[in-house]
Parts: sequence; C-alpha cells; structure tokens
Amino acid sequence: MTETTGTAGSTAHPSRDAIRQTVLGYVRGLENSDFDAVADLFADDAFYSHPPFDPDSPKRAEVIGREAVRALLKGRRGTRKWFHEIQTLFVADDRCLIEGIVRESEGGPIRSSFAGAGTFDAEARITRWVAYRSVPAIGESLD
Repeated sequence: MTETTGTAGSTAHPSRDAIRQTVLGYVRGLENSDFDAVADLFADDAFYSHPPFDPDSPKRAEVIGREAVRALLKGRRGTRKWFHEIQTLFVADDRCLIEGIVRESEGGPIRSSFAGAGTFDAEARITRWVAYRSVPAIGESLD
C-alpha cells in the first residue's frame, strides 16, 4: 500500500506504517544479530553508512548493495545483545529520522546515543541508511 502527495504526477511513497515496520525490523534484527533479516530490508542497490564497528578505525563502515550490507554486518558488526530504546521515530514521504539510546540490555546501563536517517522505495525497502552514534550518550553529562 502506498500514500501519495496528492498532486498530479506525484510520486507514490510507502505508507508511514510500512516504513515504521521496516525501521523496527532493522532495529529488532540488529538486537537479535539476525543479519539476514536486516539485509533483506534493503534494496538491491542501497547505500549503508554506519560509524566504525572497530573503535580504533577512523573510517565509517560503508557499502552499496543488499548483499554488501549482509556481508558487512556478518563480518564486522558481530553479535551484541544491546537494546535500542527509541525516543523519536519520525516518518514523512519516503524518509525517516530515528533517535534514541542504546543500553547494554533491556533496562540496563546506557551505552550510547544513536540517530539514523533513512530513505525508502515504494515497497518500503531501505535505499539509503546513515547511522550516527554518540559516546558518551547525549544527556549523560548532566548526571
């Protein structure tokens, strides 16, 4: 199902709910280390950019293509039992913004803050995903 902008010749966009479900699937897949499920949410030629998985690396983890996303996550991310606590998930047209905190476990200590921006095709597959991380977490300096 798609929503349109309502003007003649407008581009069809996935529904807001479809985008939300894709984003939640991405987050759940990362939490469960189900990298096949995560990669299947991406378009064939998607762009993916993530902060370095190796804290000593100066380069972001970046690839193009669903299979490259799959290989990157399986080869470099590794299994982590982190829990994403989403504080904001905003969807408009074919784009979303997400923001929140990462905990060691559900209800556990805060590890970092995260933000992400995504673009989606008509089937709500991710065509572009750019993630950001803040360590220490945003707001921790107020404690």
